Amino acid sequence: MKYAAIFMIVLVVIGLGLGVYTYANAHLSLMEVSMTAAQGFERAADFSALQAAMDQGALLGTAFADSLPGSNMDYTFETYTFRLRNPGLIDAEMVEITPLPAEGDMLAFATLDAAQVNANLTVPAGSERDAWCTLLVSANQDELTRYQRRFRVTYYIWGMQKTETVRYQQ
Repeated sequence: MKYAAIFMIVLVVIGLGLGVYTYANAHLSLMEVSMTAAQGFERAADFSALQAAMDQGALLGTAFADSLPGSNMDYTFETYTFRLRNPGLIDAEMVEITPLPAEGDMLAFATLDAAQVNANLTVPAGSERDAWCTLLVSANQDELTRYQRRFRVTYYIWGMQKTETVRYQQ
């Protein structure tokens, strides 16, 4: 009976240790952020599609302005790539990255493919994955704003929402 009690205590301690380890590592780590910029005229078809979607109230993303006045020459597409790492034992699900808007931001989106808009972006346990956020900004946006941005990363682990603010700085 004494050995059974000791065995049960060891099992409880191991179970608690595993639970604490799992809970302590239930977060995403940002490994790196990179940005590529393209002038609006380089992505004229995408700009036209976004302009039409805003006019029709059917934008697949987040609008920071009521409309997109002017032409594609007045805007720049900035695509931010985030390398996310999940050190935990549980998948991070429904990962979403949104910018904290700054002066000159017009809209943000993850994809222009309507079939992928509600796709569940998951970072599997113990692995890394890239996630993207594209901003359409005014071409004459302040350089300081352009190279010092903050983003909100929202995800779910064990059904609990977690939010972190990350910074891109060049």
